[in-house]
Amino acid sequence: MSGNTRQKLGLFSCIIMAIGSIIGASIFATTPVAIKIVGGNGVVLGFILAALVVVLRTIPELIMMAALPANGASYMYLTRLVHPVLGALDAFNQLMVGVMKIATMALTFTSYFAMLFPQIPSQVVGVAVCVLFTVISCFGVRASSIVQNISVAVLLVALGVFIFGGLGATQVSFGEVISTTVQLSSLWAAMGVMHGSLIGANVLIYAAEDVEDPGRNIPIAFAVSTIITAVLYAVMAYICVGVMPMPLFFQINTLADVADKFLSPAMLIFFITGGALLAVVTSINSAMLMFSRINFSAARDGLFPYAVCKTNKYNAPVVSLWLICIMACAFIASGFNLEDVVKITTIPGLLLAPVMFLGVFTIQKHYPNCYKNSFIKTPHWLNCVLTLAAIFVCVSLGYYVLFQMAPHNWISMVAYYAAAIIFTVWRVGYIKKTEGVNLFDKMKSTYQPWEEREKDAKAALGDKIVK
Repeated sequence: MSGNTRQKLGLFSCIIMAIGSIIGASIFATTPVAIKIVGGNGVVLGFILAALVVVLRTIPELIMMAALPANGASYMYLTRLVHPVLGALDAFNQLMVGVMKIATMALTFTSYFAMLFPQIPSQVVGVAVCVLFTVISCFGVRASSIVQNISVAVLLVALGVFIFGGLGATQVSFGEVISTTVQLSSLWAAMGVMHGSLIGANVLIYAAEDVEDPGRNIPIAFAVSTIITAVLYAVMAYICVGVMPMPLFFQINTLADVADKFLSPAMLIFFITGGALLAVVTSINSAMLMFSRINFSAARDGLFPYAVCKTNKYNAPVVSLWLICIMACAFIASGFNLEDVVKITTIPGLLLAPVMFLGVFTIQKHYPNCYKNSFIKTPHWLNCVLTLAAIFVCVSLGYYVLFQMAPHNWISMVAYYAAAIIFTVWRVGYIKKTEGVNLFDKMKSTYQPWEEREKDAKAALGDKIVK
């Protein structure tokens, strides 16, 4: 599933894809939730600190991707570098997180769309959005990139309207906002939610084989996009609590509630359509790219049905894309509200995703020359230290977010993972019966592109190869 050269993303497209993914997945969905958890005065600091957490927690992924790029990154690293059982856990985790993140984005889209067309049922709008971007994704990464470039350009103009208009309408100074003390536990819990709002740039890691020179371009795109969006978020968060200070910030359900205080009716409509709606569009677009590749990789090994790894003439995993779409639409139709979905997707992302980081400790053993020849040149001991720190931060944040969940959130999560275990046990037996092989042996088999990359690294290193 490497794709041809014409179908790969360059550095500029990677940056745009990452910016659109981060902004759409977050600021319009999680800012009101974070404000209600930590309070208005803590949300600006929370976004700044959350950006640092995102950098820390993404370092292990970048380390492995720079050495061994692969579509379906986390699944591939766990099955080939650690243990296939952990890879299976990650595959089901990412399936659920991916579906519900797309459902989150669709629900966010409907909340803003209803401000323009309240007569159209929100569930109909959410389903229509999922279907539309599934169709676009079926035309390959080049089509997705074109849609992303245009959407992000308009999106940034809309955010500029909000920022410059809002700065003149604030009632509280920036200094007052950032100097006020906040409760540490509340800040930590809010950061758990906000962390998810800044993590979108890792979409590129999971579709690395669809990127030109991924070992170099993806780390650069990640750094640039994360810095840009973190600054935007901090400023926009300040405007929210500056325009609607305590206790008014509890009335903020969408950013349009804030924009309505200072934008003209025409500019408000532009902010909703060019900002909120397009932000969600860019996130759905990139999420389809990311999560369909994870399902593809798991299906290629046989963990998921083989049909899921079917591709079309545009090299797009069409069955995986439609599987995600159908499941997301089912969640939308089931009546899950936006806050439920945000919380449910945050927990697996923080408590289970760090399992993928374990590959950092073993990559040197399996592919020493790819690791040595990587674009990221930090020493192995430092990579291990940073990985341990990333695991600690993710688990710690996830622990605090746990207490924000309602009983029905818990029931949904437990039921899903129980079903995943039952399916995996059945699938192991089915593969053994039909193919005469152990499924977990297939999942840890050699990945040929990595073997070729190891040979190329040996040639590039010359007498400096690791034996």
